[in-house]
Amino acid sequence: MTHDEAPLLADLMPWSVAPLRPGRGWPMGPDAASLKARWAAFLRADDAAREALFRPTRSRTLHSAVAQLPGHPCGTGRLVREAGPCPEPVRVAHGPFDEQWLIPDHRLLDVARPELWRVAGEGQLFVVEQGYVPGAAGPVVLASAALPDGHSPAGRPGR
Repeated sequence: MTHDEAPLLADLMPWSVAPLRPGRGWPMGPDAASLKARWAAFLRADDAAREALFRPTRSRTLHSAVAQLPGHPCGTGRLVREAGPCPEPVRVAHGPFDEQWLIPDHRLLDVARPELWRVAGEGQLFVVEQGYVPGAAGPVVLASAALPDGHSPAGRPGR
C-alpha cells in the first residue's frame, strides 16, 4: 500500500478532540511534589502576588468560574479566594516521549477539554496526530494512556 492509498486517520478514528491547552506552565511539572509546593506558594501569596503567579490570560483569570473536570473533585470557587489543598496531580503526555504531572483543576487550564477528561481512565488509549514539522524525523502518530497536553515540536498541537 502506498502513502496515497493509506486510509486517513479520521476514517479509522472518527472521534477526535484537540488536546488540552494549559495556557500557563506552573500547573505542570516533572513531579507531583513540586506541583504541591507551587500550589502552597500560590495560596500563601497576597492578592497582587497571586495574580502575578497565576498569569491571567483571556481564557482564565483569578475570577473565572468554571465547573470541575470530570472525574477530578476540586474547588469551583474563584481562585482569588482559594484556600484548599492542591488537587492530586495526574500524569499527562507532554509531546513525544515525555510525561509530566499536571494539577487537574479546570480553573488553571485555559482549554481543559472536559470531553477528554470524561473518557480518561483505566483502559483508555489516546492517539495523537503530531503537528507537522517540515523536514523533521519522528513519529507522525503517538499512542499513550496518559491524557495529551497538546505540546508539540511544531509549536502547534496535533489532534
